[in-house]
Amino acid sequence: MSELFIDSLNLRLPSGFEGRADAIARETSRQLSKLPMGQSMQLERVNIPRLRLQGGETNGVIARRIAQSIHAQISAPTVSAGVKGGPHD
Repeated sequence: MSELFIDSLNLRLPSGFEGRADAIARETSRQLSKLPMGQSMQLERVNIPRLRLQGGETNGVIARRIAQSIHAQISAPTVSAGVKGGPHD
């Protein structure tokens, strides 16, 4: 079983989302914990493409979209360029 550890989750949300940022970050972490992880790896940074947020989306919907985008980036074969090694390197 592989695990995902996130030291820091830095979300840049549009103006007006300041009061929702903590809840969205917590929910993003929860959503990520539900997704299957492949191999163990250590990445310094994962950049995801900008997501367009629609008015009226719930924190859960936004978090799920962010989690899916992160998962797609770390699951992609090209991510190996940023891999430093296993969790104990």
